Parts: sequence; C-alpha cells; structure tokens
Amino acid sequence: MLVVAATAFSATAAHATPAEPHGAHPRMILDSELRAAWAAEAKANRGPVKAAIGLCTDARDTAEHDRAVYQGSEWSKVLQGCLVAWAATNDASFAKTAIRFFTALLDDLDRIGDGLGGDNAARRDDGYALRNLGPYTALAYDWLHELMPVPLREHAVQRWAAWLDWYAEKGYRARVPGTNYQAGYLLAATAIAVAQAGEAGETGGTRWTLVADELWGKDMHAALAPGGILDGGDWPEGWQYGPLAVASYSLAARIAARAGIDVQGIGPWLDSLLKRHVYALSPGDGVYAGGDTEAETPTLVPNVLTLTAVALGEATPASRQWAKSELSRLRVVDVDSLLFSALATVGPPPVAVPRASWPTAYLAPATGTLYARTRWDASAMWLVAECQHTIDVDHRHPNAGNFVLSRGADDVIVDPTPYGSRSTLTSNAPTVASPGLPPEYAPSQGYWSAATAWAWAVQTRTGIVAARCDYRDSFRFQEQASDVAAAQRDLVLLPAADGTAGSLVVIDRAETGTAGRAMYLRFRAPKPLALAGATATATIGSTALAIAELGPGTARGAAPTLATPTLKDCFKDEAHKGSCDAARFAVSDYRVVIPGPSPRGVHVISATAAGSPMTAAVTITGAGYAGVRITAPRDAVVIWPTAAASTPTALGYRAPRGAAVAHVILDAPELAGMATITATVEGDACAVTVAPGGTTPARPVVVTLDSRCAVTADPMTQTASSAAGTAASRVGGGPGTQRRGGCCGAAGGGRSGSPVAALVLVVILRRRRPRS
Repeated sequence: MLVVAATAFSATAAHATPAEPHGAHPRMILDSELRAAWAAEAKANRGPVKAAIGLCTDARDTAEHDRAVYQGSEWSKVLQGCLVAWAATNDASFAKTAIRFFTALLDDLDRIGDGLGGDNAARRDDGYALRNLGPYTALAYDWLHELMPVPLREHAVQRWAAWLDWYAEKGYRARVPGTNYQAGYLLAATAIAVAQAGEAGETGGTRWTLVADELWGKDMHAALAPGGILDGGDWPEGWQYGPLAVASYSLAARIAARAGIDVQGIGPWLDSLLKRHVYALSPGDGVYAGGDTEAETPTLVPNVLTLTAVALGEATPASRQWAKSELSRLRVVDVDSLLFSALATVGPPPVAVPRASWPTAYLAPATGTLYARTRWDASAMWLVAECQHTIDVDHRHPNAGNFVLSRGADDVIVDPTPYGSRSTLTSNAPTVASPGLPPEYAPSQGYWSAATAWAWAVQTRTGIVAARCDYRDSFRFQEQASDVAAAQRDLVLLPAADGTAGSLVVIDRAETGTAGRAMYLRFRAPKPLALAGATATATIGSTALAIAELGPGTARGAAPTLATPTLKDCFKDEAHKGSCDAARFAVSDYRVVIPGPSPRGVHVISATAAGSPMTAAVTITGAGYAGVRITAPRDAVVIWPTAAASTPTALGYRAPRGAAVAHVILDAPELAGMATITATVEGDACAVTVAPGGTTPARPVVVTLDSRCAVTADPMTQTASSAAGTAASRVGGGPGTQRRGGCCGAAGGGRSGSPVAALVLVVILRRRRPRS
C-alpha cells in the first residue's frame, strides 16, 4: 500500500500545474545577458539589431508604417523591431514608439488611430490574425511594463481575454499541433499567460492552467513524443507554412520553460528540425516543399525562420551552432521577424554542419518523407519520396509514392503540384481507378487512409536506395475499406560509383479487379521531353534525362504519351478534382495508362552527364521471375518473383556476369526477414539462388556479384532516422477524421527567398490563397 501510495503521489506531483510566475517584469527572454549581447551588436552596427534600430527609427520619424497591411502584420513587425531596438540601446524614444504600435494592435484595424479593431480583431480569417496581435503585445507588456500607464496595462489584459476566450472556443485548429494556426495560437496564449500572470485575476489563473496543463501538457507533449505529428522535424503542412510555425513553437517553448512549464521533447525536436533542414536541401540548396506552395520553382528558397527556430531555442548547443552556420552559408536574412533573428545571434558561435560524417539518408517518420543523396556536395544525386497515411492537417496532397529526383543543380523529375490540389495526377505519384471513392475524386487517391506507409526504406553502403510504398489503403472511403486489393510502388536508386549520376528503377504493381480500372502514371520534367518509342529524353542544364518504359505496360497496348499541362491550378472544375493535372510552373509530362485488372509498370529514369551515352536498360525474364538489367552508370540487376508463394520457397534466376554487378532482389523468399544467396557460373551468366533464412537482410536483398559470381553483401547503412527500414510511424488522423472549414494562412516572414475531408459530397472545402 505504501508503494502504491508513493507511486500515485509521484505521478500526481510530476503532472502538477506549475505555479504562476509572479516575479518582476520582464519575465520573458529579456535578461542582462541578452541586453548586453544586443548592446554589443548595436555598438558594432551590425546584424538584425542594426536592422531593428533602423526599422524603429523609421517608424518613429515617419508614417510609412502606420498601415496595418495584412491583419496587423506590419505593426507586429515594427513592434518586434522597436522592442529589440529599445533593449539594445535603452533609448526612450524606441520604447515610446513600441507602445504606440502596441496600442495600435490592441485597438486599431487598418490605420493607427482608426479605433476599428478591438475584441473582434483576432477573429479575422478564423483567428489567423491572433499570431500578429497576441505574442508581441504580450512581450511589449512584459518588457515595457514599468513604462506603461496602469490603465493601458489593464486594457491589454481585458483585450487578451476577449481574443483568447474566443479562439479557445472557435478558433481554427486551436488544439491540432502541426498546423500553422495552432502554432500562432500557442505562442500567443503562452506569452500572454506568462506576461499577465498574477495580474489578471481568476481568469488569468484559469488561462495559465489551460496553457500549462492542456496546450503544453497534453497537446504538445503528444506532438513532440516519438510517433507524434512532429516526429522527425518535418512540417506536415509543407514548408510554405512551416517556417513561422516552427519559429513560433521554439519561441513559445523558450518562454514556457523559463516560466516553469514542462516542455519535454522540444530539444530533440529542434535537433531533428535542423537535421531535416540539412537533408531536405537539394544539391542546389533548394528546399523540398512537401505540401501546398505557390512558388513557381521546383524547390523553395531556404527560409531564415526555420534556422532561427533552432538557433534561438532549446536545441543542443551543437544544433544551435550548426543552424547559425547555415544562416551564414546560405546568406538568408530577415526583415519581417527581427526579434527571432536577433535572438538567434546570441550564444555559441557558428560551427559548420559536419555533413561528411553523417549518413546520407533520412526518414521523417511523421510525414513519411524519405530524403536520400549519394554524396555531400553539389554534385550529388538527390531523391525525395513520400509515403504516408492521411494526416489530419491542411495543405497535404493525395500523393503516396510521389518522388522528385535531382542531379547536382539540375532538378530533373519535379513535383509541380499547384496550391490546393486534390489530385494525384498533379504529382509523380501512382494511382488507380477506384469506384469506392466519390466520383469527383477519380482516378486519384483519397483522403481517408489509415495504413498507407513505407513497407521498408533503406540505403546501402554503396549508396543504393530501395524503398517500397504500400498505398492500397489510399482508396479507403471514410470507414469503408479500400476496394483495391494491392497497390505498391518500388523505388530503386542505383548511383554511379562516384555518386554523380544514376538510374532510378520505378516498379508499379496493383490489383484492381477489372480491366476497366487502370493504373495512371506521371513523370514530370521541367523541360520539354522528346518521345521515341517508349523512351522520352530531355537535356536539363548539364544533365541528360531519359525515361524508358520496359513493360509490361507497352506490351499490353499502354504506350506512353507526352503532354504539356495548360492549367496552373485545380480550382476551375471541382466536380472533377481528382482528374486535374495542372502545374504551378511549366513542365512536360510523361504519361502512361495501364489497364487492369493487374496493371504492371516498369520504368528506368536515368540522369547522367549531358553528352554521355544513354543508359542501357533491358528486361530480364525467366521461369518465375522478371527484372531489369542496367549497364550504366551502375552495372546492376533488379529482380522480383512473378508469382506469390504461399510458403517461403527458393527463388532461382539468371543474370549476366560483370566485374561488380549490384543485385537488388525484391520480394525475396525470407525467414524472419533474412535470406541466403548463392551463385554459380553458368556460361556468361550467374545462376543465383535465394533461399529463406540466413544472414542477409531480405527486405530487400542487396548484394554484389563479381565476374566469378562470388556474392558480397552490400549492407544497409544507418540512416539519420532510426525509423528508416521500418514502416513509417502512424500519426494524426485516421479514417473518418473530420476537417473543419477555415482559411489556412501562410507562414509569412523570412523572405529570403492531407487534409482529411469529411462528407465530401456535402462539404466543399475552402482553399484560400496563402498570406505573405
């Protein structure tokens, strides 16, 4: 009984609400160390502190910033700058200017002094405006507390109550981490709760409990935990929306931690955020979007807020130093969120990311996004692929199996999916026709999957990447099971020895049930393709791209065609949203439609130096197996059995001999994930036998055979995420999860540069333009 009582007491104490901070102001961030650091920056006349002083001086001396611009964004920007300027210089005029913009955010709407804002100001756009109004008025209240008249402070407390009470009840996605709206609300609620603690009466105490116990103790605790929606550092809405959101989380956590709130998990998450940034950069330093964007380029410009989030937050010192180094290396600067940039300058000095010592593959579990490269320089091959069930956030597309491919600075297979697309055909993902989904979604994947995931995703010591996306559950409709018996895509990247060129083998297989239910494939290039037979080619920068169909699609009359999309968005025809093939920038499409009931597609996509011989790829077939032989830029064989065995039995096949031929064996017979591979010389070929059990990993088997058919294992390397090589984490919403209406504001700031639908036959989702 004593043990039970002690355990119960310990559990209660561990989850007890921390006491409200009643200390003197300032309570948030600003201390003598920070002020000294900023004062040194001001004296040296450099960096974001210099920019903040310049901005506040301009706002003090001119009327250039008296318009709110978008929902208070201009006033929020100026208030941040003036707070930094005052803290760095102790200039009373900067404090006075800060209070002027503080008051405008409380009371005004469009122009300073118009008095049209007030309690309802935060309700605009389903609560989007709160991210501009709440956090920085709270900081101003805290930092300038003794310089503000008491009535003004009391007025702020009343205004905050109106804003936060409404948002807690009706604000968009107030309790859904991983969304940009919730990130803005969390920062506002946290900063206000700390600023007014002990000064807002009983309602202030209630709000403190909500922030500490609910928003952080439950929502963020789950989101930051392994398997949570933030696991791996990717942003589930994509990186048009991610930068401001992750910076808001980081700043909110720093404020909360100093106030005694448990922010367990924030440090590892920020470390993973830095890692994802590194892996998500293409060899040309573009960022994989991973969701809605309006950028008319294959990748996004790196955003300063992604890195300042790490540099200013509770990350490890090493991650903070690496983030600062990346800010310098990429030369990204900020003019809209100077508080974040100024905070990022303080602390340990920059240290270059030790890329050469890191693995070359990374899997972000929450989004199921695989990032892989062949080397750590600008000459690398770079592959990004996605496979995940539906996540209950906005701005995600139905695109399990989607991928992009780059060779050095040349983006050769690109994803031009336009903002708000609900079509699989706007990407490079495969899909099949499913009458189980509403007609307007045909032939795309749906939004109700609970089980779509990587079956495995690995990289080997010689750089081969192999991944299988099982997306058959992507045709589930609400609680109704998928009517597609099987649907999977295998990706096998075979890089050259030096990693500067390679071939990607794409194998698509499905069981649709009838001949009329076809498989639809798209491969999209940023330059015009030329088609000769079943092979399309293009020169993209210094890269020769070739897309070759090796059947059996062509043999069944499914010859590839080329097309050039003319639409730039998918909003014009809501009745056929699933068939939209628009592109947000100019592309040339390689298309093939393979009839059911058992559609199969095999393609080899090669990216080599322009002017070099075209990659030679041929099919290999035999009793019980099929495959592909590629001779350049990597001598390799990809093999798979053609009939499923009810029990593990040996697979035998023949493949040409070579000095060092990589063999990738998909669906190899295995026992407990292991197999045994033997080979003997048989004329000009190797006769290979794969038997279940043994010591070689079989998901998939990757080995090298020499000219004497001697077998050498090509072991799997450790990826930067421990989740790689296993099914991706299942997070977020499942089937039937409902998505509410509401706008979806953009990340905003830092200009350096899957949704779950419910009752789609009744509810038409609002897809508004993003904010900037």
